[in-house]
Amino acid sequence: MTKIHPLSIVDSKAELADDVEVGPFCTIGPQVKIGAGTRLMSHNVIDGDTEIGSGNTLYPFASLGLPCQHKRNKATDTKLVVGNDNIFREHFTAHTGSDVDKKITIIGSRNWFLVGSHVAHDCIVGDDIVMSNNAGLAGHVIVENRAIIGAMAGVLQFTRIGEGAMIGGMCGVPKDVIPFGIVMKDGLAGLNLVGLQRAGVDKALVMELQKAFKELFLSEEGVFGDRLAKMITENSQNPLIQKVLAFCQNPSKNGILHPERK
Repeated sequence: MTKIHPLSIVDSKAELADDVEVGPFCTIGPQVKIGAGTRLMSHNVIDGDTEIGSGNTLYPFASLGLPCQHKRNKATDTKLVVGNDNIFREHFTAHTGSDVDKKITIIGSRNWFLVGSHVAHDCIVGDDIVMSNNAGLAGHVIVENRAIIGAMAGVLQFTRIGEGAMIGGMCGVPKDVIPFGIVMKDGLAGLNLVGLQRAGVDKALVMELQKAFKELFLSEEGVFGDRLAKMITENSQNPLIQKVLAFCQNPSKNGILHPERK
C-alpha cells in the first residue's frame, strides 16, 4: 500500500505504485507517474508531465519535472522521463524539455546525482553515471553511460560526454569529450585509465587505445581530420578505438575537445 505522509500534498490524478513512500512536506502534481519502490524522503517537489521508474530515492529538497529555464520555451506539453534505481541527493534538480528541442528530458538508470547537481532541459543522460556536488549540465547535453562529472564542473549546452569519460572538479566543458577521455582544467588530459581498469577491460585493448589516442590527438602529422580519416580506413577491431572514432565522426556543433597545446 502507498505510504503518504499526512503533511504531503499528492494530486488525486497522480499515479503512484502501491509501495511508493512519500515523506512529509512533499508535493506531487497531477501528471506525475511514480514506479514501484520509489521513495521521497521529504520536501520533494515532483511536477509536470513526469514519469519516474522504480527503486528511485529522492533525498530532501530534490525537485523533478518543473518547467525548464529557457526564455523562448512556450510549450506546455514538455516531459521528463526517469529510469530505475537512481539516487537523487539533496537539492538536485531536473527540468522538463523545451519546444526548442524535442520537448523531453531523459535520465536513465542506476545514476548517482549528488548534492546540488542539475540536469537541464532536453538533456539525455544514460546509465551508471555519477554527477558530483553542484555539477551542472546545460540544455541539450548528452551524457553516455558510466561517465563521471566532478564537483562544480559545468558542461556547455549541446555538448556530448562520451562513455566512461571523467570530468575533473571545477572544469568547464565547452566541447565534446571522447569516450574514455579525462578532462582537467587545461582540456583533454588523456584517458580514464583507472575507469577502464575498474571496468575490467583487457589490458591489451587499453594499450592499443593509448597508442591510438597519441596518434589521433598528439601527433604533429597533418591535421586532426586527416588523422581521423586515416585511422578509420585502418579499420581497427578494437571496440574501444571503434567507439572513439565513431564519436569523433559525429561531433556536436561545439566540436571535439582536444589537449591543450603547450
